[in-house]
This record gives sequence, C-alpha cells and structure tokens, in this order.
Amino acid sequence: MEAKNVTGKTFKILIPLLISAAVLWYTYRNYDFNDFGKTLGTIDMKWLGAALLFSLLGPLFRGLRWDLLLRPIGYTVPKRDTNLIVFTGYAANIIIPRFGEISRCAILDRKDHVPFSKGLGTLIAERFVDMILLVSLTGITVLTQYGKFVQLFSNAGAKADAAPAVSVPFYQNPKFYILTGIILISAGLCIVLWKKLGLHERIKGFIVNLWEGFIAIRQIDHLPLFLLYSVSIWICYYFEMYLAFFSMESTSAVGPIAGLVCFVAGSIAVLVPTPNGAGPWHFAIINMLLIYGVPDRDAQTLALVLHTSQTACYLLAGAVAWVLLELIHKES
Repeated sequence: MEAKNVTGKTFKILIPLLISAAVLWYTYRNYDFNDFGKTLGTIDMKWLGAALLFSLLGPLFRGLRWDLLLRPIGYTVPKRDTNLIVFTGYAANIIIPRFGEISRCAILDRKDHVPFSKGLGTLIAERFVDMILLVSLTGITVLTQYGKFVQLFSNAGAKADAAPAVSVPFYQNPKFYILTGIILISAGLCIVLWKKLGLHERIKGFIVNLWEGFIAIRQIDHLPLFLLYSVSIWICYYFEMYLAFFSMESTSAVGPIAGLVCFVAGSIAVLVPTPNGAGPWHFAIINMLLIYGVPDRDAQTLALVLHTSQTACYLLAGAVAWVLLELIHKES
C-alpha cells in the first residue's frame, strides 16, 4: 500500500513537471539566455510591481467569497483564516498541480473544524461559478477577436503583418499537434488522478456533505456581494497580466482588447495541470503577443519574467500565510 502511495504521489508530481519542461523547451529553444540580464534591465519594475499587487488582490477576493459560501452550511470562519488558507492553496498548486483545493479543505478542517467534504463542496461551487465566468469571457472574446485565435494556429499568425501567401492550415501546423497532445495527456492525467482520489467510491455520508456544500451557492444571503467578489477575482487576474505589458516598450502598445485576448488564451492554457501553468501559459502568451506584432525576444522575456515573478510571489505569500495560521491557531 505504501509503495502504491509513493508511486501515485511521484506520478502526480513528475508528469506535470515533464509536460511543463517539454513545452518550455519548445517555447524557448531559440532563446539566448546569455543576454537575459541585459534585457531584464530594460523592464520598468514599477509596472511589474503593480501587476504583482493585483496577483495578491485576487486571492483576497477569493477568500472573502469563500466566507460567503461557508456561512449557509453553518460555519462562521474568520475572514482572516479563509484568506490565509486561500494563499496556502495557491502555493500548494504550484508545488503539486490541482493539489491546492485539497490542501485548502484539509487546512480548513484542521484549523476551523469544517468537515473536509463540506469544504470541498464549497470549492466545487466556487469552480462552477468561475467556469461560467471563464466560458462567458472566452466566448465573447473569441467571437469578437476570432481572427486572432485562428492566427495562433497558422504560420502567418507568428507575426501580425505576415503575408497571407505563406499561410498554412491549422491542421498542418506543429503548434496544433503540440496543443492537441498536451490536452490529451492532461485529460488522461486528470482521469487517472480522479480514480486515484477515489471520490466516486466515497460513502453516502460524504456525498451528502459534498452536495450540501455545493448547493450553498443557492442559499447565500448576500448574492450581489458574492457576484461582486467573483467578478473582482477575474478583474484582478486580467490586470495582473495587462499592467505588466507596460513594463516593456514593445508590449506597452498592446491595447486592452489585445490584453484581453492574451488573458483568455493564458487562462485556457493554465487548465493544463503543470506548476502554475508553466509551459502552456508561456506558449499561449508568447504566440498571442507575436500576433500583435511584439518581437519574439520581448514576448519571450516578458512571459518568462511575469510568470516567474508571479510564481515567486504566490510561493512567498503562501509560506507567510502558513506561518501566520500556525501562530494564530497555536495561541487560540
């Protein structure tokens, strides 16, 4: 049994890392890292700092929204705790993709005595709302900017001003097969992990508690506030990317609509279970920036700097949140 557990944990960590490494290698295979330091010196850090500020605001709104979901099922958890636990979840997701939700429920159970299954039900409700918002945003963006998404899968799409004569059907482009492979591998991984978690085999009481948490969204007392928090989360996600565009001269000209297209592409890419979306996110953002005329090297540099700084920010915030939780509940 112990050997199986070790194998399962190794599998959960190793496969996402391999996917991430493969896509990163492909994306940066022609990048000259020798001049990275020189290029880094051209970045306006105040805009990068502003973007990172929104990176921290998003989890805060998520923590406040989680509090509204917990109240209808009979648990009053200090907002301080829900916010700190959310930050630990973000950090956990970086270490083991998709593990953040499980860790959030486990910490909530241990620190605030909310049953794991009920906490998980509220997170399912969270993801349901986020999915609706993401699908709606994606649909609107794709419909209004359809040509840009088509360019992503054509050789002409590598540059905004590329000649139509060199256009290649999307099904003949290597990018199409790379993304298809990533999606298929990710789908298989999700199925395997789902089976390993064994949620379908839980006892009836667990399912009842899970459903109770899910339907909590129908019992929220302050639904307008819940919707406001939900929209605010995604606004923060948008600005944590878009404001970073102003940190480089070549990307500062990318307008808010182009920023929205990049944001949607990146949001879809992070659905692939890699550490904080590393690899697929870079691939999507870089290729979308290329479509809007940003030079290859600048697009690659911005994606690398922004993702690395955001990852470091989430890890640091998660570590601080973990320490604070331990100190707070040690004294209580």
